[in-house]
Amino acid sequence: MSNEFLDKNGNPMLPGQLGESKVTVLDKNYSWGVYVWIKSNGKPFTDGQGNVLNIPSHRGDQLQLEKLRKEAKHLGEGDGTAEFYPGVARVSDEEYSEQLDRLKNGELLLNDLGSVIDAKRTLDEYGDEG
Repeated sequence: MSNEFLDKNGNPMLPGQLGESKVTVLDKNYSWGVYVWIKSNGKPFTDGQGNVLNIPSHRGDQLQLEKLRKEAKHLGEGDGTAEFYPGVARVSDEEYSEQLDRLKNGELLLNDLGSVIDAKRTLDEYGDEG
């Protein structure tokens, strides 16, 4: 197994996952997403607990980019750059925990529009079990 899919602790990572964070890059060309601050060494700027310095934005939103630059500079990492990750949204620790619980229970993630559409299509085609 290639170690490009393992984090620094040897835990498996998803392709596109940013470090040990809960952010995973979707291969879509959405105009919305998050800008992540990338340090001058090429790694995402984190707080050491997997939380990445980021800001929700639309691609090219100069106001949001400036906010991110100012915060990175304030935190001592002003030499980096902002990188846009389309289709990525922030989730709180509580939302993340709820999503994991839903997955463990075999339930849909309500913010996964594709799954909701597929489920509706299946219900329309085959009906409800009950």
